Amino acid sequence: MTQTLTPDAATGSSRLADYLQRVRSITPLIRAEAESMERAQTLSDAVRDAIAEQNLHRLLVPTELGGGGLLPSEGLRVYEAMAKADASTAWAFMATSWSTAEVLGYLKPEVAKDLMSRDEDFRVAGQLLPRYPAKQVEGGLIVEGNFAFASGSDHATWIGAGVFVADEDGNAILGEDGQPQPRVAMFPKAEIDLKQNWDVWGLGATGSHDYRVDKVFAPNEHTIVTFGGTPYRSETMYKLSNEFVGPLPHVPVVLGIATRALELLASLAVTKFRPNYGGPIGEADIFKLEFARMEALLHAVRLSFYDLVESAEATVNAGHTRTTEQMARMRQQLSWSHEAMDSIVGFAHRWSGSQSIGRTSTLGRYVRDMQVATQHLLVDPKWLADAATDLLPIYAKAGTDA
Repeated sequence: MTQTLTPDAATGSSRLADYLQRVRSITPLIRAEAESMERAQTLSDAVRDAIAEQNLHRLLVPTELGGGGLLPSEGLRVYEAMAKADASTAWAFMATSWSTAEVLGYLKPEVAKDLMSRDEDFRVAGQLLPRYPAKQVEGGLIVEGNFAFASGSDHATWIGAGVFVADEDGNAILGEDGQPQPRVAMFPKAEIDLKQNWDVWGLGATGSHDYRVDKVFAPNEHTIVTFGGTPYRSETMYKLSNEFVGPLPHVPVVLGIATRALELLASLAVTKFRPNYGGPIGEADIFKLEFARMEALLHAVRLSFYDLVESAEATVNAGHTRTTEQMARMRQQLSWSHEAMDSIVGFAHRWSGSQSIGRTSTLGRYVRDMQVATQHLLVDPKWLADAATDLLPIYAKAGTDA
């Protein structure tokens, strides 16, 4: 792998280098367990223990709370490295570690400190976008409903549920702005009914189970605003806002998938023959031409994504507000990156021939994982149209300037 595509090439952070080395140290174990984890539809105990022993779950948690204190742009590079080891492992790890760091910034300081100092590590999973009304009662919310896609729930210790504040009859109680009040209510995992029903053909080991919350009380101190709101902490992640940072970690996972797919294809191309090629496919100009195009696309998406995140970090750390254009480009990156990486993995699948269709094929697993990743709500193609709504006027104004 070239230096320009190594996850730590763009930064000199010793903290990031340390966390990347932790991932590399357990990569052989993760790859050895990946096939059996896909069959079992959950991470193995060995992999869960290895992630915990490397203290990776706290990589983005503020140092004051016992975490690694990585910047978002640094944590995203760790997810990319993990995805090259195994996409399901990266997805499950990403879902809990990113969510945990996010919610800590919106909990009262004494509550966050309490949760992070308990014997059982505080790790959040769950469906956090608002779905059901939650009855407002004295001191908190009563939550009832069936939720889905709790990625990472097998190793999480707390489960979040997205709701909106409602009255006794289930009618939304509007906020001062006249809009519903979406919140995330969080519960110890023992208080919810986790269905253990994740059974899919891609991203199989993510533990993205359905779950039911059956009229469980969530005290106000264990709920946070879903969108907007004022964080209690001042780290970069919270300056960027939950609307901006929330969807970001999906991108490095598919970057890792596509990178690994090209690596596996390149190693295969050295010895794979096809009729009438006169040698291995890796020596054929028709293959090399398309490989170069796919590799350039990977490089372009990767650089533009991290440039966006780092520029947004610089904006907020300079005391400015994250811009409308940066928000638009975040939406653009989410959808475009998945389209582009899907093209790259599809290229690897086509040229690998029968080598990617076997049930135990490593490349085949990455093909399946990529296909499932493209189905996530947060990477819907409409995000491209939404991004264009804000980007078009910028170009139009430039076109009319003298």
